[in-house]
Amino acid sequence: MASAREIHAVSSDPVKVRNLAVSLLAMAKVAESIFSEWELIFLRDLADQSAKVIALKPKERKDLKFSGRRADVLLALRDFRLTTRQAEKLFEIRDSVTSHSDIGGISVRNLINRCYEARSELLDGDYEFVERLWKSGVSELQTPALMRLKRCSIQLGELESYV
Repeated sequence: MASAREIHAVSSDPVKVRNLAVSLLAMAKVAESIFSEWELIFLRDLADQSAKVIALKPKERKDLKFSGRRADVLLALRDFRLTTRQAEKLFEIRDSVTSHSDIGGISVRNLINRCYEARSELLDGDYEFVERLWKSGVSELQTPALMRLKRCSIQLGELESYV
């Protein structure tokens, strides 16, 4: 999860926004169905918008300020800045595809094995989830699956709730 300091630093820098959006879009080319259609449109829009601001030179900004077209004037006058919600959503998308290999210093693989041994105490959906993880042999999980494994581990007493 991104800190307020990180969100502020990135949201006001068009180069950082573009780099993050482009890197996430590159992930979408490698892995199919990693993002929803809305997320892809959002990332493309951020990349395009920040690229336009980056491309403007001071003289071009000045010329655009006195342009007759409203869109050009707004682009020239705008200091690039994402809204707080846009920045939060960008980091939410980034965090959802980030892979983690441990939770609080305990390896994901070890937790999967522990949960697999005690899986009979889990509900049906979680039972199947842990069984599927164990059979796959994964040692890293993306954030949504990691949070579900953490919940199962806490339920089974393998992790403390404060971890």
